[in-house]
Amino acid sequence: MDASAIVAVFPNAYSRRRIPLLARNVRSILRAHSLRFSSVRRDGDVITVEAHDPVFASSAIGLLFGTERVAIARRAGTSRPELVEAISATASSLLLRGERFLVRVGGRTAGYVPRDAEIAATSAIISSSKAGATPGTESSHDRLIHAHVARSSSYVSIFSDEGRGGIPFGSHPGAVACPVYDELSGLAMLETLRQGHDILPVAVYSSDAARMRAAKLVCRIASSIPRAQTPAEFVRVSPSGAHALATAALRAAIAAAGRRRLGRVCVPTSPLVHDEEYSDALAGLVRDASLVPAVPLAGVESRLDSYSSAVGTGAITARLSRVRARPSRGGEAVREKCRTDLSVRTGPNTLHDVLDSIPDGC
Repeated sequence: MDASAIVAVFPNAYSRRRIPLLARNVRSILRAHSLRFSSVRRDGDVITVEAHDPVFASSAIGLLFGTERVAIARRAGTSRPELVEAISATASSLLLRGERFLVRVGGRTAGYVPRDAEIAATSAIISSSKAGATPGTESSHDRLIHAHVARSSSYVSIFSDEGRGGIPFGSHPGAVACPVYDELSGLAMLETLRQGHDILPVAVYSSDAARMRAAKLVCRIASSIPRAQTPAEFVRVSPSGAHALATAALRAAIAAAGRRRLGRVCVPTSPLVHDEEYSDALAGLVRDASLVPAVPLAGVESRLDSYSSAVGTGAITARLSRVRARPSRGGEAVREKCRTDLSVRTGPNTLHDVLDSIPDGC
């Protein structure tokens, strides 16, 4: 077994036909985070990354969409004896005294079934363990030892994180202009990314405090885009009326899409939260501009809270359940005071760079 650790990226079911695109995204996000790596290769349905720092590399890759699991793993052979030896050796270095473990083998095995390897590896771990580790069950275990058999090698996970699902960035041509003015619009932009689109964030606000919140949302979400810089627009408006800001933000996104020749604009409404009349009114503004409305939050329910933690807003479902949004009435005056075009850079101090790039009073 090769003792050196690598990063193994496992695409989800929707991304397996897009593995070359996901591999390009892996390279891009590592470069965007200035992380050195020797190679990014495909081994069957697994992408392997030989990075100088596997821990930081796996954290950066974990930001990408299109993955089922990202693991720091050790490479081994694909035969049953080699796999069992690799699992046993890895478990001996990981298990603590009294821990209950569970072995799971996946992938395509040749000449044996995964269950045989799991039983043999469990017996080998019990025999070699000096810490008194015992086998657990599917519902009750302290540590999962996962092995995946690919085309030329198998990969035994040392540490593993659940992926973010979705499909790889760039799966669809063009970009979607996304208005950002509150937490729900930020989640809509994140869901647009999850569906494989490129995005143009258009942050709209009417106060300094709102500008800070919008900038935080844009910077957090842009960290999942596999490139060094992402174009964005920050627009200060002076709306009046309870729901005028949502309309102003959508109009700013429509204008940005027109200037940059984009074909789609995100409509950040959800049928679980908003009245149909309100959603139809906002989508109508997009269609009136000869653009296509994208409604990424249609039907999204179970992912809302997990997404809100990803963008740093905390639990949001309880607040959304109290929203009663209705269409803006005619006559509400919305005036654009100023607009700033800038690039959001991937990396540390991003928020400070964005705020420093916006002129005073804008």
